[in-house]
Amino acid sequence: MWHHRWIVHNRSALERPLTQEARTVHAPLTTLTRLGADLTAGAGSAAMVERLVDDLARPYAVDFSVRYEAAPAERALTLHDTTGIAARHLPALEVVHLGEAVCGMVAQQRRPEAHGRVDADPDPRLALARELDATAYASFPLTAGATLLGTLSVGSRTRPRFEPEELTVLGLAADLVAAAAAREQDTAALDAAVTARAVAEERQRHLEAALVSNRTIAMAIGIVMARKALTDDAAQRWLAEASQRRNTKMRTLAEQIVFTGSLDL
Repeated sequence: MWHHRWIVHNRSALERPLTQEARTVHAPLTTLTRLGADLTAGAGSAAMVERLVDDLARPYAVDFSVRYEAAPAERALTLHDTTGIAARHLPALEVVHLGEAVCGMVAQQRRPEAHGRVDADPDPRLALARELDATAYASFPLTAGATLLGTLSVGSRTRPRFEPEELTVLGLAADLVAAAAAREQDTAALDAAVTARAVAEERQRHLEAALVSNRTIAMAIGIVMARKALTDDAAQRWLAEASQRRNTKMRTLAEQIVFTGSLDL
């Protein structure tokens, strides 16, 4: 009987609606689970960032995200995608050089940074974040092994700061986004290699056809030179004129001459 009452008591407790505090704890864990499932299902990195912002908009008050892609040759970051940012801000966000602003420093050092009370912080590296009306701001490097893929930054316009445990969750989410971005780059590299190979093979086929055509024409010119006692230039002109008179491609006419050995075509 006591055992039965204990089970009923705990079941009723579990069935009660979650408090706001409980939702704040469970929602991020659910988000990580969903992002992991998205990654496994082949979702794109941009879609995963959108899910991250949407899912954490209430529990973490995340209002926007800015994601950059690394351009190693230029030592710069180029804007990849944004969420919750007005179009008027995009021109100022297009390119950030390594070491500049928060995300540029995060990319250079490959170490995350978090800033609170951004609106009151005079740090010049936070100028872009202040333009976005951020009050709390965090930026994470996106890496695949030793390769820098870019950065992912998120911000709130209402909270003074992100708490340490929240930054841990955001960092784990950034790692999942990085995995999706790495897969996209690998796929793009593979597609580029396949395309390059196809182009090379097509060029090779054209070259081989041209060589065959040139050999056939050269053989036909030799036959014309021998049969009509003409010079090389004169034999080429004869073949070109004969091709025009017959309204036939020179290669086709040359093949007929080589095959039959006759100039009476």
